[in-house]
Amino acid sequence: AFFEFSSGEGLIKWLSKNIGKLDILFLDIEMGELNGMETAAKIRELKDDAIIVFVTSYKDYVFDGYKVGAIGYLTKPVDQEKLGETLGRALGMIEQKAPEVYLITNKEGLYRIPKKQIQYFCSDKRQVILVSEQQRYSFYAKLDEVAGELGDDFVRIHQRTLVRAGAV
Repeated sequence: AFFEFSSGEGLIKWLSKNIGKLDILFLDIEMGELNGMETAAKIRELKDDAIIVFVTSYKDYVFDGYKVGAIGYLTKPVDQEKLGETLGRALGMIEQKAPEVYLITNKEGLYRIPKKQIQYFCSDKRQVILVSEQQRYSFYAKLDEVAGELGDDFVRIHQRTLVRAGAV
């Protein structure tokens, strides 16, 4: 899915309720009250690990992007070849992170939750609730299937509860 925000404030407000929903963010340096760098810093404070690419006319900020973990910096007008290269790198990073995240799908969409941020799962019939450091996500599954997908870092402490050992 593609989302567009007219300000950094709007993005932060939406993202705080939808952590893990966006994979790649293209941020302009000039944005409303919060500029792109400030917006990126706030995204990192939320512990969202979305891939960040800056798109702007200003070359002065190139090195500042590394402070917020940006993978690229595209100048306007955007060169299609450079955009393609950047997207290729971003998609490669998403594939590399696949074993480190747990994917859930619910009525709001698809979420990639870093396993290291998951505290526990609990279930009631077929409804599973994932509790992370920032948020709760609910989805339909069997807890046995969830346990099978996660590996040894997660421990079954009760018939309805699965805990990340590092969160105890």
